[in-house]
Amino acid sequence: MIRTIVRTGAVALLLLTLGCHRDRVTNVVLDLPPHRVDGVYSVTGDREVTIRWRANQENDIDHYRIYRNLAPTGTFTLVGTTSQTEFVDFSVTNGQTYYYAVSAVDRAGQESAELSYENVFDTPRPEGFGATVTNTFSVDGTSGWDFSARARRSSLDALTDVYYGAANGHTIVYAATGTEIQDAGYVALRDVDFAPPAGWSGDGEVEAIPGHSYIVLTRDGHYAKFEVVSRDNSTMVFDWAYQIDVDNPELTRRAPR
Repeated sequence: MIRTIVRTGAVALLLLTLGCHRDRVTNVVLDLPPHRVDGVYSVTGDREVTIRWRANQENDIDHYRIYRNLAPTGTFTLVGTTSQTEFVDFSVTNGQTYYYAVSAVDRAGQESAELSYENVFDTPRPEGFGATVTNTFSVDGTSGWDFSARARRSSLDALTDVYYGAANGHTIVYAATGTEIQDAGYVALRDVDFAPPAGWSGDGEVEAIPGHSYIVLTRDGHYAKFEVVSRDNSTMVFDWAYQIDVDNPELTRRAPR
């Protein structure tokens, strides 16, 4: 990582003329590098990470530089530049954690003396929309969902994480043996950022309610989330995301509150 800091000092010129003892001082404006960028945060995606930050207040900002590393400290590598206050990093792998920092560059080519100070990290993960499972009491073979394979399975399949059932006026999502589930309520799926450590259903069942989001901890230590789009006596339609990094509760990141 190369840093360039250019400073132009004030120059004073003293001019003396015969018969006149007036001092004339000419000042050269001090052109300082941009301040450090702040307000940096990330938003998790599927094979992508979006980095956002607050715009610098200097009126001569030309662009921003985005740096990335695989650790919170050490050498950060430049991965992109933009004149906006948002950058999408597409050169990432799901399940790998990345650390980000941002700097500002002015029209003179001067870069912030320091990188942004926020410890911004992100672990992209797969996601899907409009998945459909059937009612286990009528068509069991496709009533279950395997987050790791992004596939429908029978409720009895050892790889099934959750499955759907509708009977006697109740529409239920069941967690497979060893898997935990909880109802996050009327929260948009994109706003379910981290899985909480507590609050799991005592019996492994939740009512399937359109507009509700749910959090899952699979038997093999992977966190997932889904939002019920619609459901009836035959099927349930849902959107989902699955963190393939074991024991990592990060499902998306949002702006600091």
